[in-house]
Amino acid sequence: MLLVERRLRRSEQPVVALRYQLEHTRERGRLEAVVLASEEGLPVAAAGDPGICAELAAVAPWLSRAIFSMPELPLLRGAALACRSLRVHGQRLYLVTAGGTVARDALLASSVSGLERILAQN
Repeated sequence: MLLVERRLRRSEQPVVALRYQLEHTRERGRLEAVVLASEEGLPVAAAGDPGICAELAAVAPWLSRAIFSMPELPLLRGAALACRSLRVHGQRLYLVTAGGTVARDALLASSVSGLERILAQN
């Protein structure tokens, strides 16, 4: 049986692997930005404009618990936001995106799986 490597880029360094995963997610989903954020609202890894990524990370913990829509963020100019929470080694993290299409939910589920795999190796 032949194994085919589906990833074009890979790294043994977790920080680089996380960035590759987020860049892949951003490209596939045509997202403006995608960020893995900490509970403190700090970016752990990101793909996209650094200002937008910092803004997304800052609101990630709040966005994950918001019942109502968020006020418009200055740098995002009304882009649709999505947030998924994940827990790795007992720590809560947030995958936050700006932009995208209807297929974004399936893409985020796949990205969360990849992020968990990368982070669980540490």
